[in-house]
Formats: sequence, structure tokens, C-alpha cells
Amino acid sequence: MRPELVELRALIERPEAFVGVDATIAAMQAALASGPVPGEDPAARDERCMAAAALLARAGTGGTYPNPCVGAVVVQGGQIVGAGHSAPTGGAHAEVRALLQAGARARGATVYITLEPCSHQGRTPPCTDALIAAGVAEVAFGVQDPARHAAGRGSALLTAAGVQVREGVCLPLCAAVHEHYLHHERSRRPFVTLKAATSLDGRIAASSGDSKWITGEPARRVGHWLRARHHAIAVGADTVLRDDPRLDVRLVRGVDPLPVIVDSRLRTAAADPWRQALRPGALVLHTEQAPEDRRRRMLDAGVQPILVEADERGRVAIPQALQALGRLPIRSLLVEGGGHLLASFVAAAAWERWYWFQAPLLLGDGAPVLPGLSWPSVAQSPRLWVELSSRVGGDELRVLQPESPAAAAP
Repeated sequence: MRPELVELRALIERPEAFVGVDATIAAMQAALASGPVPGEDPAARDERCMAAAALLARAGTGGTYPNPCVGAVVVQGGQIVGAGHSAPTGGAHAEVRALLQAGARARGATVYITLEPCSHQGRTPPCTDALIAAGVAEVAFGVQDPARHAAGRGSALLTAAGVQVREGVCLPLCAAVHEHYLHHERSRRPFVTLKAATSLDGRIAASSGDSKWITGEPARRVGHWLRARHHAIAVGADTVLRDDPRLDVRLVRGVDPLPVIVDSRLRTAAADPWRQALRPGALVLHTEQAPEDRRRRMLDAGVQPILVEADERGRVAIPQALQALGRLPIRSLLVEGGGHLLASFVAAAAWERWYWFQAPLLLGDGAPVLPGLSWPSVAQSPRLWVELSSRVGGDELRVLQPESPAAAAP
């Protein structure tokens, strides 16, 4: 099971662990408590140690954007003696933090890392230099970094320095841990997760517009957990004007995502009072139809308006919007609504995962989750793959993908 789903199940079963406990501390304690198992073969040791590194990487996810959150452990005689994950951008990388904790015990050790060590000088020195200077004997990493400045360089430098390198260790696990980063590096577009909370008859609001609350607090907690693990969060102008959402993280521990408002004509710039989501640093995607005085008001408030090509209906074109966000770079995007925005992403086939909550109530003639979308027949309608179905409090959650892995395979 993907690490995200393992974490999701833990959140559903033990929500208190995501509110009062620091995930990094818990992951560090678990890693350092992981000792050699009698009779453990090399493959089992690889799995045990890389699982600890992956848990560390997941613990810091959301706090290091735009950098990936890497996990690393230093292993001496089967015992993990150093562990760490990437610090926020500008801080030490996972390898350096794990080596510092290990100290002299790093000499001759094996270091397990979820992503290929960096070999370039950025805000911090290359991790390859730190590994070589520490005298480690072996580096085992999960997935090669596809970035143009990386892509095998770290592995080559370590090998040239006499360090044994093993690539692809627990590859599926590490690729899943870094799926947002890998997707962006390969496609130049953010990884898109849709999130919807509906009634059983597919409504996101009553006919009056009331939508608070369709789902219960356990489902809303999962929604905040999703926010904490995405680089940015997108909503439409109608949602901002009607609901004035904060678009922050409250029900779990985590870092607030960057707000992205899709507002073709910059209607939100004329809102009085000023909306909470339009905080400094927020992005607003608009078309040429937006008046210049509204652009200036956004800029004066510290909000960044971004001009995007319009589609045939005069709305922000979703593929071009994702290209613009990808250039910033926004690594991952959680799309929360409303219905017209969700429908635009579905119509453009521009999403990778969908968290769909359904509450056991009926709203009848309310707002549909996908207004304006239609397909001529059942056979031509998109069929989704249900990756996970789970009860969350009194609601049902389905984690969906556009098609089954088998159907997507070449």
C-alpha cells in the first residue's frame, strides 16, 4: 500500500496522533529504535531501513516546498545510528542531518536515502561531499533524481570517490514517497489532487447555497491533512466570494499551502471586506478580461496575479494554468472547488488523484459536484479506479485515480 494511504488509515484510526504529536519526533524515535533482527538477510535489512527513511520523508512532507522532503538513515552493524529528513528550503538536507547525528559512527556505515543525493551547490553544499567526507562505505538510495542538474551525477560522484552505490533500493516505496516531486520534474506541471465533499446524490451544497457542513469533523480533518501535504490549494472565485475560506491547516499539525484563486475577471479584487484567502503571497489566475485596476489592487495587497490564456468559454484554461503554476514551480496542487472548477479539471483530464467524501444525506435540487459536464453514453463516460474505500466517521471516502494501473500501462 502506498505510504500516503498507510498514513491516511493511521489518521482515521488515531486522529490524536496527528494533532498532539510531532510527526518528525515520532519518526525519529521509530528509526533509532530499529535495531538488527537476528537472522535478518540483506533484503530484509534494506526494507527495514528504507522504510524508516521513507517514514521520515513523509513526516516532513509539506514543509520543504519547493524542495522534496528526503529521508535518510545511517546504519552501522544493522543498527540505525543517525536519522533525519530535509529541513525547510535553505536548511540542511536529510543526509547531512543524519550524518551529524551519527557522528563518528558514520565512518564505514551504509546510508539509506529515499532520493539520489544532490551533487550541486545550491543554497547548501552538495550532499555527496558530506557523504564522502564522513567516510561512509555504502549509499543505497531509492529513486534517481530526474532534475536536469542531477539525474545520476550524485551516484557517479560517489562511485568515483570509492563509495559503493546501490540504486533502486525499495524503488516503488521511494517513488510513491516522492510522487509530487517526480511528477513535476517529468511533466513540468504540478501533481493535481481533487477533493470533493458531497451528499449521496452528488451535491456540494443545498439549493440555498448552504454547504456547512455536509461531512463530519473526521472527514474535514482528512481534508486538512491533505492541505498540509500539498504545495498549493486552488479554489474558484465564487467560493472565495461566497464562503471566504481561510485555506489554511487547522485540524492537524502542518504547514499552510499557498492559496491559488482561479478568477478570470479578478472579481475577488473588488471584494469588501478583503477575503482571507487573498493573503500576501497568494496567486490569482486570470485572463485578459480582468481590468487593470483590479490587477493593481492585487499587487498592492501582496497578491500575485498571473495572466493565463482563456478557454472557449472565457474562463481560465486549465492546461495553461497548470503550465504557469509548474514554472513557478508549484510541485502539487489540491483543488477544493467549487463545482465549476472541479468540472474544469475533470473536463481537461488534468488530475492524478481524487479524494471524494460522501455523507449519508440527500440534498435534492442543490449544487452538483460537476455542473455542465456530460457524456453522450455510458460507454463513453470516464471510468475511474477506486484505490481505497474507507469509512471516515459517519462518511464514506473513496480515493480515486483516472483509470486502473493495468489500463494505463502501455
